[in-house]
Amino acid sequence: MKKTPELLLSLVLFVLLFSCQAPLFKDDDAGPSENSAAWDSLNFESERPLLNLFASPFELMAISENQFFRFDANQKLLEQRPLSLASGHLGVPVISDNTFVRLTADAGANHFLEFRLTRNPMQMIRLSVDSLKAPGDAYLEVEFLARRLGAFSDDGTLFLLPVKAFPAKRYALLLFEIRHNAAHDEFESVELINRIALDDLDTDFANLVNIRFLDGNFYISSQEGAWRLTPDGDLLELFPQWMIDFFQWQGDLYVTGINTFDLHKSTDNGLNWTRLNQNTILQFVETPNDSLLNQNILGQAWTIPTSDWSATRPIKWPGGSDHQNPVAFYGLAALDGLFYFSIDRKIYFTDALETE
Repeated sequence: MKKTPELLLSLVLFVLLFSCQAPLFKDDDAGPSENSAAWDSLNFESERPLLNLFASPFELMAISENQFFRFDANQKLLEQRPLSLASGHLGVPVISDNTFVRLTADAGANHFLEFRLTRNPMQMIRLSVDSLKAPGDAYLEVEFLARRLGAFSDDGTLFLLPVKAFPAKRYALLLFEIRHNAAHDEFESVELINRIALDDLDTDFANLVNIRFLDGNFYISSQEGAWRLTPDGDLLELFPQWMIDFFQWQGDLYVTGINTFDLHKSTDNGLNWTRLNQNTILQFVETPNDSLLNQNILGQAWTIPTSDWSATRPIKWPGGSDHQNPVAFYGLAALDGLFYFSIDRKIYFTDALETE
């Protein structure tokens, strides 16, 4: 067949068109960008390693075993509050806009749950864990080996706490309702409003992995399954196998599992889940500033997933930071477009993350 100039031109345009199509996934292994991320640190250092960070719309908060800090959006230190250690501190405390919760012990090894206000150091509600026992409980223990002590609802009015009940040797979930005055600088009440039994989850060592609040519901992951809990107390078993963590991304919910093929997705707010035909090494996931960050074990450095989630790449951390310490990374938050990381006893921040 004779090739006319028009036909040759069409073939050239066809090849050029498809050679310019974007790949399904970006080439995340092409190396770091030329623009180096600029890091800085807040002008303070805690006495002990920082255990958690939280950002409200206007403030950044940080907590260690014996101190609580507040910074405004301009990174000015607003408060440095000492916290009594009593005879011990257990687990990783949890922070919300107006309240934070920590677990302490006295000289007699009795455990106490402390509800404290973020903007009023003078008021605290302290509950003995023994006072939370139900009929039939000989002993109650807060699960302080999970990733966090528990989880707040988005508005901070509910707090879900996992406990181990004996002699039943089963987990239960305690749901507290928190009421403040209009200024949120005084407690009106902290009330235990519901106890939800997890009869299928026994109290083996560190069996419960994590609790999240996502898109209006609580999600519980464990070595023996995962559940969805509504604020009204309706419990739905989602998985019977070992699941690691739930997270929300681009309007949908995801859950990671102990196996690389156990990545599932829900498009109906956690009611139904579909296993994705996609292996992943993601474990614990956070989404600050619409970015995905992964952590394999609490304390280890965060990494950035490739776009297909099959691998992660290390972040270039600031020089002089203790980023090679395998137990330095506990807190992560985002405020006004900045990423904040606690690295041991200091807080570092940047407006962009770069991989090695």
